[in-house]
Amino acid sequence: MSTRAHIMLAILVAMAILVIVRLVRRRHLKAKYSLLWLTLGGFMVVIAAVPGLLDWTAARLGIYYQPTLLILLGLALLLLIVMHFSYELSRMENRVRTLAEESAILRHRLRVLEQGAPATTPGDASGGAEESDDWPGDEPTNGSGVTDQA
Repeated sequence: MSTRAHIMLAILVAMAILVIVRLVRRRHLKAKYSLLWLTLGGFMVVIAAVPGLLDWTAARLGIYYQPTLLILLGLALLLLIVMHFSYELSRMENRVRTLAEESAILRHRLRVLEQGAPATTPGDASGGAEESDDWPGDEPTNGSGVTDQA
């Protein structure tokens, strides 16, 4: 890469690092994700600061067109980021499901306590309140959506 390209890369990386720090300070980006981007920025600073490093690395790996190495590294980084976000998404889905289940159990227990009946779980064969999707405090309806007047 030319000296001009290295200077431009250094300026772009510096601006990106400043934006990342600003996003973290405003709490728009979590610190754990900012570490990923700041690490990437650090690698880019090294590439920009040492002009022959990318050329030398490409030559050692047998890559004859140096920008190909940069594209290959970018694709590898994107693959790692997608894997990380897939892991985080799976973890969050599990947490949401657990919270929804706990919320349903608590809603059921609250409804049972409000009715004065003995507390049983929704799947108990011994009886208990029938499970529904109503929120605590919702008025019972007669099936047509009209509130029962008891």
